[in-house]
Amino acid sequence: MSWFRNLSDTYDRLSDIIGLPDNDGNILLPHYHMAANTDICITIDGDGNFRRAEIMKQSIIIPCTDDSSSRSGSGIFPHPLHDQIGYLASDSSKRIAYCEQLAKWSTLHLKVKSVYRYIMKNTLLEDLQMSEIEPENIKLFVRFSVEASEDDLTPNLWEDDSIAAAWHEYCENTQTEGQTLCYATGSTASVRTKHPKGINPSTNGAKLISCNDNSNYTYRGRFLKSEQANAVSAKASHQAHAMLKYLIAVQGYKCDTQAIVAWAIDKDFSTIDPFNDTKGLVDSLGVYDETDETIKTDTDKLIAAQGDIDRDYAKTLRNTLSGRGNAAELNVGLRHIAVIAVDAATTGRMAVTYYQDLHEKDYIDRVISWHESCRWHFRNKEASYISAPSVDRIIAAVFGAPKGESYNKIRKQARERLLHCILNGEQIDKGWLTASVQRVSNPFSYDKQDGGWDKSRWERAIGVTCAITRKYYANKKEEFSLDMEEKCEDRSYLYGRLLAIADRLENHARYLQTGKNDTDKRATNAVRYMSAFSAKPFRTWKLIYDQLNPYLQRLDGAEWYQRQIDEIMSLFHKGEFEDDKPLNGKYLLGYSLQRRELYSKNEEEMENADQEN
Repeated sequence: MSWFRNLSDTYDRLSDIIGLPDNDGNILLPHYHMAANTDICITIDGDGNFRRAEIMKQSIIIPCTDDSSSRSGSGIFPHPLHDQIGYLASDSSKRIAYCEQLAKWSTLHLKVKSVYRYIMKNTLLEDLQMSEIEPENIKLFVRFSVEASEDDLTPNLWEDDSIAAAWHEYCENTQTEGQTLCYATGSTASVRTKHPKGINPSTNGAKLISCNDNSNYTYRGRFLKSEQANAVSAKASHQAHAMLKYLIAVQGYKCDTQAIVAWAIDKDFSTIDPFNDTKGLVDSLGVYDETDETIKTDTDKLIAAQGDIDRDYAKTLRNTLSGRGNAAELNVGLRHIAVIAVDAATTGRMAVTYYQDLHEKDYIDRVISWHESCRWHFRNKEASYISAPSVDRIIAAVFGAPKGESYNKIRKQARERLLHCILNGEQIDKGWLTASVQRVSNPFSYDKQDGGWDKSRWERAIGVTCAITRKYYANKKEEFSLDMEEKCEDRSYLYGRLLAIADRLENHARYLQTGKNDTDKRATNAVRYMSAFSAKPFRTWKLIYDQLNPYLQRLDGAEWYQRQIDEIMSLFHKGEFEDDKPLNGKYLLGYSLQRRELYSKNEEEMENADQEN
């Protein structure tokens, strides 16, 4: 359970931010506490007298027990302080259990004693009705505020650190029995038999660890008790679950019930700046000095801790997965990077579907390898740039645009598969490459929501498919340059170059025909016949070339283009041009690079070339 130990160790390292909400309200939970969505705030005085009740929904951190943090519809497991109306008043069995537990630790704090006095009066339901709040729903969650004195600055019990400290003290003093070896940490401690749920908000009831306390049940066929198979201490369980929940909330790469998280395990100074993303090499370092006395406020602690757990590394992974990072010049540190993927197949079970713990240098080398071998030319409104495509773009290129709930299952599986490709150097599936090539070879399948051909989306898909193709063949030790290789003799590559010249020739003639007004957005014959061309290139090329006749005439024979075609034809090996078997993804490399080179020439240069010939 190295992933479990690493999460627990990271929690220990972040003691300065425990219980402090960040700007988005995310909190690393203290020991023996959990997050809860509350509905009603009841305010009392120091003697336990009711003052007011208000409906104000708020998510807060509350004290909890192992039983209460994992409770479901069955059983009676009260929270120690804030709880549902059923436990506070309306259900006698639950109320008795709540009062007995509250009485045991109320002596440790005066405000907790005030709540106990109020609850023992048993007037909560009447007080709510008097406040015009109908308490029919026994699951409405109540939180308490105690106005003990006029100068009390923290009447809200969920904001009072001394309340949390009192509950922590009580739990530590009572958890002295049942100590055994913790399989996660290797130390002797009290074992936890019920573990938290709600690690991922998308799978709120799913648990990573689930134990069975029935001694008559043979656990996995070999053990009579669950702790014999998997003994995890209460401390390690809380820390690992709380840390993972925090990481998922803060920097998780999420899809439906799946979450992928990366974080730095060891403390070190160097970090990666995640905010520079798409177009270049980034070398961004941040330094956190423990001796810096200027770090005093909660905000300062959070900022320092964010660098410490290396939110930057998590975002680097996210940028890698979304195709926006480039790790070619990242500094190599001494830390270890952990990458974990979790998913829930059912509402009650969550599983670790991927885990990798690797040295920072290995992590960076693998990110570099991905960006070097799976990248292509892209263009936005401002300029062209080179980048690895995003995981979601790769998935869309392979499986099509997102449609329906079933797409989430496809996307989760594909994201995890690509995680293996990025961090483990595994081969991209040939079936993915074939599907992507076939999809992009059908340009008019890329339609706009309001109808018509979405040319921009299709061109982006060409770039993604070229990146996939380049990566696929790189793993087979066949390298393709990002610049056009004029001497490349690969049949598919050459046919792609021919298609690009036919496309450019027709567009050039139209441009001159419209008086150099670039308003003709119709697809060329080369584009319209692209699907047939990829399946039967020899037969389809003849059809495309015959339809170029009027455009050749408009360009007075287009000798410059004809010369380009002849040069490409001369590179075919004997018999390969006449071979009509389907093209592979390399034809898109030739098409994209030849097209890019042709379109880099402005119209005036092309006109001069025609006039000279």
